[in-house]
This record gives sequence, C-alpha cells and structure tokens, in this order.
Amino acid sequence: MVFAKFKEVAASVLMVLGLPSFKKDNDGKSFLSDEEKKLLTEKFGEKFTTAFLADLQESEAKGESFDELLDAQMKLRLEAQNAELIKLREQNTQLKKAQDDLQATIAKLEKQPAGSGGHQVTVSEVEKAAIAAGVDLSLKHNRFLVDYMSGKVQAAYSGDSTIDTQELKTEFGKYVDNNRLEIMRGLFGQTESTKYMSSIITDKTEVRAVQANIIGTVLQQFVPEWTPSGKAKFTPLTIKNFKCKLNVPIKPSDIMEDILGYMYDEQATTLQSMPIVRYILQQLIFPKLDEEREDALAVGRYKESQPDGNGNYTASAPSESMDGYLTQLVDYYNADAAAQEGEAKSGIRWIGKDVDIADVLDENNLNLNMMEFIDGIVDEIAQKYPLYARKKMFVHCDPNLILKYQRVYREKYPMLKNEDGDNRTKIDFSKFTFAPMEGMRGTCCFFITPTENFKHLMSHNPQNVTLRFLENHYSVDVMAEWWEGTGFWLAEALFAYIAPAAAVTYAKPSANAGGNGEGGGL
Repeated sequence: MVFAKFKEVAASVLMVLGLPSFKKDNDGKSFLSDEEKKLLTEKFGEKFTTAFLADLQESEAKGESFDELLDAQMKLRLEAQNAELIKLREQNTQLKKAQDDLQATIAKLEKQPAGSGGHQVTVSEVEKAAIAAGVDLSLKHNRFLVDYMSGKVQAAYSGDSTIDTQELKTEFGKYVDNNRLEIMRGLFGQTESTKYMSSIITDKTEVRAVQANIIGTVLQQFVPEWTPSGKAKFTPLTIKNFKCKLNVPIKPSDIMEDILGYMYDEQATTLQSMPIVRYILQQLIFPKLDEEREDALAVGRYKESQPDGNGNYTASAPSESMDGYLTQLVDYYNADAAAQEGEAKSGIRWIGKDVDIADVLDENNLNLNMMEFIDGIVDEIAQKYPLYARKKMFVHCDPNLILKYQRVYREKYPMLKNEDGDNRTKIDFSKFTFAPMEGMRGTCCFFITPTENFKHLMSHNPQNVTLRFLENHYSVDVMAEWWEGTGFWLAEALFAYIAPAAAVTYAKPSANAGGNGEGGGL
C-alpha cells in the first residue's frame, strides 16, 4: 500500500518534470539531474525534494521497479508534452535573439544623427520594454498602453472607439499558447476548500472506493491454527464528476479605460506581454471563477438544464453546476433520519446529537458555548474511536463558528493572546485543527475527516483543457470546458454535524416538499 502511494507521487513528479521515466546511472539506479532537482525544489520546496529522493532510493533498494510506472497512454502524452516543451524552448531562444538584435539596432540608430531626408526618433524606455517583451505595437490597444505609460497626451482614451476584436482575438491566441500552464493553474487552481482535499485525476463520470474493508487488528496470541484477525467494515461512497463550462463575453470598449489605469498602477515603467489579455484573465475571470467554484463545491445542487419550447438553453446558475460536499452530507443525513429500523444507513457518524447550533451561539445561553460544544465532540471521538484520536484531522467548519470559538477561548484564557495572536485554529489536547470553509459560511455546519477521505475530482489532464476565443460582432467570447466534482471516500471515516436549519435549507426539493430533514443530530 505504501509503495502504491509512493508510485502515485513518483508519477506526479514525472508529470511535473515532463519526463517519461527516471534517468538511470551506471549502476542502474534512478536519479534526477541538478536542473530537475532545482525545478522540483522551486515547485514543492527543498524538504519535499530531499524526502522524495530518499524514498526513491529506499524503494529501489527493496527491489521495487519504476520502469513500468506509467501506462502506455501516459507515456505517449508525456512524450508529446516533452516534444512541445522542447519546441517552445527553441522558439523562445530564437525570439530572445531577435529581440536582442532589435534592441541593439535601436540603440545604434538612436546614437546616429538624422539624415537630410528625415528626423531622429527617440524610443522611450516603456516602448523598449514592450518590444523586448514581444508586444505587437501594430495592434491599436497595445499602442494605447505604450503611449499612455510614456506620458503622451494623445494616449487619452475617450471611449468613443473600440479595439479591433480581430486584433484582440489574435492576441488571445498568442497569449494562451505561450502561457497555457499558468492560465490553467489560474482557472482551476486551489480554492479556499480544495486545499483541504486530496485530488483524484479522472475522466470518469463517477468514482467509488474499491477497497471497502480495512485491517482492524493484526497482533494476536500464538496458537497452532490459522486464526485471521477481524476486519472493520467501511462503506464506500460514490463521488460524481460534473462537466462544467465557462462562457464570458468581453467587450473591449468597456474595459479600455480600466486596463490603462490598471497597467499604470501595476508597473509604471515597464509593460507586461499581452497586457489586455492578462487583465481580462487575472482581473475579470480568475477571481470570479474562484468565488463561484468555492460556493458550488460547498452548497451546489446539480440541476440538469432543459431547453425551452424553441430548443434553446439559458445559462444555469453557478450553484446548479455540481453537487457540493455539504449538500451531499445533507442528503445522507435526511435519508438516515427517514430510514426505518433495519434499513440500510449511510455509515456516516453523525455528531452533536440533540443539539441545535443556534442554542450554542445564543449569547444568553449560559449552559452551552461554542468552545465546550466543539471540545466535547472532540473528546467523544477520541473515546469512541481512538484510531482517529491519534490522527491529524481538520474540523471543516462554517467560518462564523470558528470566530465564535476563538472569542470564547480568548475570553476564558486572555493570558494566551500574545502566544496565539488573534487567529487560534488548534484545538487543545488533540490533533484536530479548524479549517474555515468559505462556501459553508452561514450554514452552522461542520465535519471532521482525514484529508485523504475528502476528495476533489478533476479533469484527466487539466493542462489540456481548451481555452477558446470566438469573435462575435463587437465582443470576444471566452469559452472553456472541464470536469470537476467533490465528495467523500469512506463513510465511517467521516464525522459530521448538520444544523437542523441546514437540513431543510439544503435538502433536495422532493425532501423539502415532504417535510423531510427536520430535527437535530442522529
């Protein structure tokens, strides 16, 4: 099992380095070049790189082979990516040489006196930087930016005209081709909640844990017979993958004044390559997509889009793009509450029985407070399930509850303020730590589970997601499609509290109509 997990790490390292397999030294042992070590350290840190190389040597010393680490399809993909990377590096070298030659020519011409048939032209430092960065100054919006940042009066933009959409479309394509990895990381990077999940890269529409049993005990007294140890039963949960898309129309005339001010504030003396495209992606698309993904991953409820009478579709709400982890918990909670005696249960361990979080948050309630409530649940888990008491886990929580806990703690132990500052997240005498989940804000819910049990499904290869641009009259339409989902691996490794109000608010429409989901913890 340990080697299987290490193989997954090794496969990820190969993908990051763009290698089909590890290089071998004269003794047949795998190694990384100094350049590869440097790249790995830049991305994951020196501690990871050192530990990975040590584990690699240890695994091979045990006779474990990495020659067949990747399947044939993965090898072909990596070889293609490696070939593309080599091509891009060659193009970059040629481009840099051309830029150096151009700058040398400009510097030479600036020092020469003008001939009788013309006048001497002085090139500003901003324009030099733009040329060096490969910015196409024949495009009107780039010329606007250069003139504006050079302080030329004629660069003032009245808003009466617009950028040529074909020019912007051309620049979109150039920027995406040269910055694909950066763009994909921006589009599908970590949100507030996904950093607490473990990722599964898959192109399947749903996944489910294959191993439903884990070892319970292994040590026993010797007797001269075969007496296998008992196993603890675990229930695998199904995690669905949803196909999502991004459709954003951009009107260049609407953003021209904003981009001028943005570029001036960002860098007063230099010009970034493809400034308008960078502005559109980094200032308009990325932040909004992160916000909407965070909410959908938490409280989304998938609703299949239906065409109208004419067969046309309308854009769905972001919350309808997938089932969030909290809405899934609410479904399991309501199903377990409604189940008759003897019927199958989800296997999830519901905590906070007979407690309404609203009572815990009540300032006038002298019998309960947030700190006592959480500490009591942590103690209960430690007593009933000692295996989890020894395991580092996060209390994935409505941020409002964490704030309430911190305030109660500070009031009770004011002398610890200098030690903890204003952001205490560790729960005393346990290995549990609060994890604020912005998508759960206002729900009064929380759940506790190991990181490896909290899953995030992603497209099979996010780097190959296509970002497309279509010119449409006076706008450029930005489009992308990908697969994403979230959920939990094993039910019994999940401890969850669902507030009574949340059990109703986030229930399925059919359950809501029937009054299902009332009551507190089971």
